Amino acid sequence: MTLHNIQSYLKANNLDGWLLYDFRGTNPVALHVAGLASSGSRRWFLWLPAAGEPQWLIHAIEGSTFARVRPEVDGAKTMYVGWRELEEKVAALVGGARRIAMEYSPDNAIPYVSWIDAGTKEMVERVTGAAIVSSADLVQIAQAVLDAEQIASHRRAATVCMTAMEAAFDFLRGVLAGGETTTEYAVQQVITAVFEANRMDYEHPAIVSVNANAADPHYAPSPNRHAPIGRGDMVLIDLWARETKTPHDCFADITWVAYCGEEPPATAREVFAAVAGGRDAAVKFIQERMAAGHTVHGYEVDDACRAVIAAAGYGPNFIHRTGHSLGVKGHYNGVNIDNLETQDRRSLIPHVMFTIEPGVYLPTCDFDGSGRNLGLGIRSEINCLVTASGIEVTTLPLQTEIVALM
Repeated sequence: MTLHNIQSYLKANNLDGWLLYDFRGTNPVALHVAGLASSGSRRWFLWLPAAGEPQWLIHAIEGSTFARVRPEVDGAKTMYVGWRELEEKVAALVGGARRIAMEYSPDNAIPYVSWIDAGTKEMVERVTGAAIVSSADLVQIAQAVLDAEQIASHRRAATVCMTAMEAAFDFLRGVLAGGETTTEYAVQQVITAVFEANRMDYEHPAIVSVNANAADPHYAPSPNRHAPIGRGDMVLIDLWARETKTPHDCFADITWVAYCGEEPPATAREVFAAVAGGRDAAVKFIQERMAAGHTVHGYEVDDACRAVIAAAGYGPNFIHRTGHSLGVKGHYNGVNIDNLETQDRRSLIPHVMFTIEPGVYLPTCDFDGSGRNLGLGIRSEINCLVTASGIEVTTLPLQTEIVALM
């Protein structure tokens, strides 16, 4: 994050400034921009004008709390004591601004950036006369734009994730070759062992799900809840991890599917083709639009992906957004690829990352023609880095067909 980038955005979008507000840690964006690990006990504001130096409004008893803030936003600190004085000095702080960005989203369309309460928004509007607009893309600039070392750490994490995926598939091949069965939990532990050996942070253990369990996108096995895996089953593996060298290391997050047999059944191949087609359509849409010089928004990419899966007849079975922001957390604070759960109108800006992970989920499905409703869930997940003119898929190779494990 740099003040220069923030101010460039403000000027380009006819905004007079970004007004950050926090009370007792209720706005994590404000804490991040301020460079504070924790907030004080009183309300405070930080004004980042489109031109000029940052300015603070803090309570008179809390000067020590703000003695060490992020150097880029250090500036003059004005004190207040009572609520009347607070309101007067908020108006003075923004100096006649008419368009102010705050952590607000109209109709709560992007809840990931809605951190100011309605009363604070109403107060700022009343005392300043300014229009409050969403800081959603500013939040991206401040938090989700990654530097070169963070991107490098993501690439290393992607390599470890692929190694763990291959280890899981090799384990399954060995079990099946011996005519035996195993469990979702046992496969999960193979993945965990790879992560532990590489000292990775993985937030919580990987998803390994078989047949109908894979039709629940957030199912995950545990020591007390897991299903057997044997010949003829479909298996979905979703795993994610990051290095632990610095707090700024970034996650990779991938999903592949496999069949515990020689030739994946036709129904499974059909569903996978729809999922992969949606995934690839999303990538193509971004590449073509950005190459033509157009701004691309998260919701548009979701639409491009979802249209392919709907055309294949599986629209009602694609029950989550196409992708999520990726960074120092598995679900980060940049643009999501979403026009289902929310309408994400944030734009794809250089050096943000996200997943593209369409899925089709069929809780009852006789995918092998055996007359048994085994259920089926297929997802394909890749990671994408926005560049100046398009995107790079950072988690190659791309899965182009269901992996046959025998």
